[in-house]
Amino acid sequence: TTAKIKYTFYDKNNPSEKYTFNVNFKYDTPQQQYRNVLIEEFTGRDCSSCTMGHNALNDISNSNPGKVFIVNVHTQDRLSPTSYPNLNIDVSTSYYNAFNNGYIPSVMLNRLGESVHPADYECSNLVSQQLSQLAEVNIDGNVVINSNTRVAEITVELDYTSSSAYNTNYLTIMMLQDNIIGSQSGSSFNPEQIVDGQYCHMHVLRDVITPTWGDAVSPTIAGSHIVKTYTYEIPEIIGDPNGVEVDLDNIYFLAFVTEKQLGTATCPVLNVDKLKNVTDGETPELPHY
Repeated sequence: TTAKIKYTFYDKNNPSEKYTFNVNFKYDTPQQQYRNVLIEEFTGRDCSSCTMGHNALNDISNSNPGKVFIVNVHTQDRLSPTSYPNLNIDVSTSYYNAFNNGYIPSVMLNRLGESVHPADYECSNLVSQQLSQLAEVNIDGNVVINSNTRVAEITVELDYTSSSAYNTNYLTIMMLQDNIIGSQSGSSFNPEQIVDGQYCHMHVLRDVITPTWGDAVSPTIAGSHIVKTYTYEIPEIIGDPNGVEVDLDNIYFLAFVTEKQLGTATCPVLNVDKLKNVTDGETPELPHY
């Protein structure tokens, strides 16, 4: 099978210039992978029990490196204050309204069923179940960031190793940020994230590059190879009021594919993966086919 991929990179000695090239290559049909897990955790800085959930999910993620990806979604006005650091964004409220069952902390696993408590056995059991299933689609890609202009060139590759039950699936790309220092009620329940008396907020949802509920992709039959590219200017600050600086050294991007649209929401997640960050002047890594 042949494919054409467009890559963009920046010369660190001349950061105002970008270079784009196309690569034609042959690749073998990828092998089917086991499903990764997206955990959307609804949380808040004034939630005194949320840190127990942070701790429990960190254990799950650390036990499954590169397979389980946590997204902290700060959404609820009463428990997510707008004082600094204001971690609330509009898209988080959309996810909260669609998937939360009315309390926090709670988590949605691969957008299946109802949200559950992150520290419950049901949560870890559902993660294990998902990890044991074969995924319909493999996800790969990279993000080339020009640190001078803050423009990110995002490339996502989807390989369908078996056919989806629906003719159209939906690709969502999220930007997350680590190491945001600020207050957190109940921080003593998760001492590993306390830094100089403050809480270190990790994998916080900061923006969604695609439409909220994903970008439609097709065909979704076995053997399909789909490449999607996006240009995104990374804001300097996100949040109003008391917004948080978007530190280029602490951001990363997740890409996931959902199967169908149910009302407004898209669900369930067929697969998820972290995109590779590429630094200025570095040639993007070609796919391993």
